[in-house]
Amino acid sequence: MDKEIIQAVQDKLGYQFQDPLLLELALTHRSVAHEPERNNERLEFLGDAVLQLTVSTYLYRRFAAMPEGELAKVRSLLVRESTLAEIARHLELDRYLHVGEGEKRSGAQQRDSLLCDVLEAVYGAVYLDGGFAQAERVILGQLPPWDAGELARVDAKSTLQEYFQQTAKRLPIYTLVQETGPDHDKRFVVDVHFDGEFLGRGSGTTKKEAEQEAARQALTRLGLSRSGGTG
Repeated sequence: MDKEIIQAVQDKLGYQFQDPLLLELALTHRSVAHEPERNNERLEFLGDAVLQLTVSTYLYRRFAAMPEGELAKVRSLLVRESTLAEIARHLELDRYLHVGEGEKRSGAQQRDSLLCDVLEAVYGAVYLDGGFAQAERVILGQLPPWDAGELARVDAKSTLQEYFQQTAKRLPIYTLVQETGPDHDKRFVVDVHFDGEFLGRGSGTTKKEAEQEAARQALTRLGLSRSGGTG
């Protein structure tokens, strides 16, 4: 593979390989080399695991109040095929991926599934070459800029908490103001205040749901949310 291609990908990644052959392997599709040790499928397998661990660790640290089920939902948002394919296009991997002539004629290099695979292979190569810390840096540095807004809407409570921890070293206070309905169909209303100032009110079928809605209202009131909606 042309050294200029290898260097171009390294520049895009912001990572220089100690062993450039690993990157070359990551960019080699099975339509070029069917032997497992000569194409990128094994690196893709490894890179998928590195990506999952990196994003899981990031979310665990970033959203301290988010329950497991919500963490899983957000992780799926960040590692879904369309997101990874867009990152691959930004890195121009569609230009640099080495595929067979038949695949090239069919436009395989533009398929989301193939671009997702090659990106994971590249992440696997970075991990083998430089270790987890380097792979983590590369991966987190490429998350799309809209993710912060998406994640804030998913877990507004953690976002609000982080804001006040950074700006005032204190936390907002959530107060249950109303609980209605029978045990099987409860409805909760929660207010959130900071230093005695009302910031928002939310309702939901659980207290956690009501707190999240109150936090979303607070973020909007503080100008920290892109919109007042939840989606």
